[in-house]
Amino acid sequence: MNSSEIFGQANDLEAGLYNVGVGSILGGVGAVINKEPDEKFGKTFLKGLGQGALGGYLVFESKRLVRSFARTGNFNYVWPSKIVNSAGASIIENAAANRDFWARWHLNIAFNRIEINTKESFKVSLRIMPFDLAATAYQAIDATPDWNMSFRTGTFVFRKRVIWDDPGYRGSAFGNSIQLLHGISGNMALPHEIIHTYQYEQLSGFNSFLFDFEEKYKNKIAQKIPIVGTYHKIFYSDYNLLLMNITSLISNPNRDSSGFIESEARYFGSEFPYN
Repeated sequence: MNSSEIFGQANDLEAGLYNVGVGSILGGVGAVINKEPDEKFGKTFLKGLGQGALGGYLVFESKRLVRSFARTGNFNYVWPSKIVNSAGASIIENAAANRDFWARWHLNIAFNRIEINTKESFKVSLRIMPFDLAATAYQAIDATPDWNMSFRTGTFVFRKRVIWDDPGYRGSAFGNSIQLLHGISGNMALPHEIIHTYQYEQLSGFNSFLFDFEEKYKNKIAQKIPIVGTYHKIFYSDYNLLLMNITSLISNPNRDSSGFIESEARYFGSEFPYN
């Protein structure tokens, strides 16, 4: 059995094309959904496609940094990888919302989303991702927070003695939170789970599919239902977590080590080189 059969991606070229492809699709489709009536379909689609590809490439590079962490155990790779991943996801989001690629940036710290608007007027805001908040609460059940690891990775890391009632599991990721077995340290399981959190974040361009609807109707709805306006000020709806779960179920219905989601996490998250 060759490495491509085991890991789904035989080399960095395949891995890069996969991530660029995901970004391109999200960017191109979203841009068309959110295009203005006077904008041409082809030009808008190609712009979104190109910007999404750029974002996807940065996501790919962020995962390569995680691989360096996996192979060396050097935590100095983790935060740079997170920043590069956030930049890539931001560009994909902008592409899917039919915005210029530099218009809005974000960085997710646990279930908190820091947004930086740079186009019209510089503005920094903080919103909570509700689905990821729920996922983090679920991960915390019968678990102990590992604050040191959480600060070193920028996301919540919890410790458990048994994960999924299966002694074979060393780690688990749900949204932007991670569970690790007690006694597991450094590059043994953490890089694999970080890749899963990046897979969740890189799908955030999907949220931009609803951008046009929200911009047009949220104020009208808020006038009739004031709590809607308050919600949008406090929360950022991370529908990408739902998409990630659906994709994971389709890719790996038996919840084992098969499927391209797990394959990519093994490819980038292993301490052993495969290419």
